[in-house]
Amino acid sequence: SSESFDHDSPKKDAGRMIYYHVANEKGDVEDSSEEFSFPFKGRDVEGLKQKLKEETGLEEIDVCARNPLNGQLYPLRLHLPPNNHDMHIVVVLSLSEG
Repeated sequence: SSESFDHDSPKKDAGRMIYYHVANEKGDVEDSSEEFSFPFKGRDVEGLKQKLKEETGLEEIDVCARNPLNGQLYPLRLHLPPNNHDMHIVVVLSLSEG
């Protein structure tokens, strides 16, 4: 019967796993630094930023991803990718202007 067809996989409902490192004051991630993780639903970067503030206890942060071609960090601005693939990100302390 069509009722037995499972079109909602648990992975889809659970969101994605976010794996993150916290960068040092220079914005570098040390090889020995611990990687943390948590499940996250949604695609909103602001929502992810709020969750990371709760997880880290830090207030002024930027959420960055690493460019796979050159390894440089770039800030995530609008939305996370539409799929629910796991993401590896870096939490960087926001620098005050001036």
